[in-house]
Amino acid sequence: MSTHWGPPAHNFVPEYQQSGIPFVTSSTANEVNTTPVLVPFPFVTRWVQIFNTDGTAGDTLRVGFTQNGVSSNPNANYMILSGGQSTGRLELKCTGLWFLKHGANPTSFSVVAGLTSVKPAQFFAVTGSNGVEGVG
Repeated sequence: MSTHWGPPAHNFVPEYQQSGIPFVTSSTANEVNTTPVLVPFPFVTRWVQIFNTDGTAGDTLRVGFTQNGVSSNPNANYMILSGGQSTGRLELKCTGLWFLKHGANPTSFSVVAGLTSVKPAQFFAVTGSNGVEGVG
């Protein structure tokens, strides 16, 4: 019998049954413009919540899981948040989020997440080319 247990991986259920390690970050004002912005997480998330911190409803924000997803290459694989809107808590496992402005004006965001202790290297690449549909 082995006396060594490997590190927790993304399918290790107890990591998602306990409270998450807190993670919070925000962009600077009007940081999200024509170049996609990546927020990498130090560990795989248990859940995330995203806020468009721009107070103007028309200053919309694209949120996705890949750079291609938010850039519409080749499909629009993103969600749109209007200014002042939030997603609510999303029970998602991911290692990063991508942001890009959707309307004419730059915008900004805040992200709060609950993290597991699963390292990003223990998680598979969430990409369309890796068989994950709907992410770009």
